[in-house]
Amino acid sequence: MATAHEKASAVRVSSVLAVAAVVGIIAAAGFLPGSHARGSALALPRVTSVTQVTHDGVSKTNLLSDDSNLYVTEWPAAHHLIARVSLQRSDRSIVPSPFSNLQALDLSPDRTQLLVSPIQGGAGDNEFWTLPVGSGSPQRVGTLTGRDATWSADGQHLAFAKGSVLHLASSTGTRVRELFTANGSVFAPRFSPDGQRIRFTVGDAAQNTTSIWEIGQDGSNPHALFNNWQYASTACCGSWTPDGRYYIFQATQSSPTTITTLWASPDSGRDTKDATPALIPLTNGPMSFGNASPAADNKTIWAIGVQPAGEAVKYDSDKHKFVPLVSGVSATDLDFSSDGNWVTYVAIPEGTLWRCRANGGESLQLTSAPERAALPHWSPDGKHIAYVSMQPGQPGKISIIPAGGGVSQGLLTESRSQVDANWSPDGNRIMFGYLHDAEGINIQIVDLKTHKGVAVPKSDGLFSPRWSPDGRYIAALSPDFTTVMVFDFENQKWSNWLTESAGAVSYPVWSADSKYLYFDDLVTDEESIRRVKVGERHAERVFVLQGIERYPGAFGLWTGRAADGSWMFVRDRSTQEVYRLSVELP
Repeated sequence: MATAHEKASAVRVSSVLAVAAVVGIIAAAGFLPGSHARGSALALPRVTSVTQVTHDGVSKTNLLSDDSNLYVTEWPAAHHLIARVSLQRSDRSIVPSPFSNLQALDLSPDRTQLLVSPIQGGAGDNEFWTLPVGSGSPQRVGTLTGRDATWSADGQHLAFAKGSVLHLASSTGTRVRELFTANGSVFAPRFSPDGQRIRFTVGDAAQNTTSIWEIGQDGSNPHALFNNWQYASTACCGSWTPDGRYYIFQATQSSPTTITTLWASPDSGRDTKDATPALIPLTNGPMSFGNASPAADNKTIWAIGVQPAGEAVKYDSDKHKFVPLVSGVSATDLDFSSDGNWVTYVAIPEGTLWRCRANGGESLQLTSAPERAALPHWSPDGKHIAYVSMQPGQPGKISIIPAGGGVSQGLLTESRSQVDANWSPDGNRIMFGYLHDAEGINIQIVDLKTHKGVAVPKSDGLFSPRWSPDGRYIAALSPDFTTVMVFDFENQKWSNWLTESAGAVSYPVWSADSKYLYFDDLVTDEESIRRVKVGERHAERVFVLQGIERYPGAFGLWTGRAADGSWMFVRDRSTQEVYRLSVELP
């Protein structure tokens, strides 16, 4: 598994985090953390109830609120629009606009105007406009362009992101100056209520991480927040409560399941580079929440909650379109048996392992909660399935289970998280690697008769191994995500095969004749499937991915090849709805 990296677009990054995969629908407020016993000496922030507000099933990517309305950026088809949801009447209407494709970025302090950005397409910069929520005409904000923007609480300043640079300007788009240059893409800026500080998110596409930063309105003291926190590398997209006492943000955890949760950080106004403020979870599942918008009463947080679903599809190269693979299932991580008659998959959102006939018949559930499965692969003889088994609080491990059901057996006991099981062509051995950020990684081959593992020579630091079908080669990635290495069993040597931009090689897979390595390129120009030939050093494009919004699974945007050689993907069928979280913020 090579981690799937998002393109450096603020819209895309924030959207993916907001719609991360979840376990299921929320059941009751009692499942939420932060509750405290009556009479407790220490009262913590907590969610007391959760109420679903919208029920339209339309994809949503942003959310703003005032005392009367919600302004929701929706994605019903190919274009974005802004919907207004009345909190009193619960009705929905479209905010009139001359733009065919736009997103809402902020709401003016007097609640009369939306700050919007017409989307031009691609990952480039867009113009900023003000759009009256009542009568009036849209107005361009100077000549500014960028990816994201926000007003200060007094309406006098505008902070906006342009590539890796955070800028400050007047509300009319004049007096522009650079505040900070980040090592990554800047998005989701927000002023503190007193206007003295700005917090923003920095996305690193190469490492597939996000982090929250803070800087003074005058450009002083730029520093990352939450450095010593376990989820600091996925923290994103926060806003202060109107009274300034708390900062509400989201973070994503990937083990044992991918889920996005909301957190509250009490704000003293004196954060330093070395300080780690207290962090209190507001939600912890079973549902994901993102794009939090604290209400003016400091008793409500509006947020987008996600009900996940994925449709496995394959790309029809003749018709240039995506067609369903296995009807009636929400699934990812598919793998066909060598004869093409059977398929194994991981159910969304449960994370359980299944197998069935290629036509969907004779389905059988192989694992159950709390275990979660990922990346299953059939043995050459079709009798067993190797997969990544993830249990709460434990490192992932490669396990093998009979295709007809039964008890799974771990491959090799150790403390590192194992991933990427590869069967040898004769089915007598399994090769696997480790998560790229683990210490002391290498590539292991385990003999299934002796149950002993041996490291591939000089494979230290390499991950995402792929065994060629003829058994001669191993392809693997360098720890900086830039180099594809190839090991030749005949001469027992590694060589540099291909050098690409960090993150350009995702989910590599060999061709059936072992002559090519194919991969999903998420960062070079348009997203595409590319391939490189053995003995050559330059990759060529096979086809461009268009017309599909993909589901982000446990290990990023999964890609595979079907029994007939066509490419498989998972179309995102998740629905996002707006929820009201009633909160106590002592």
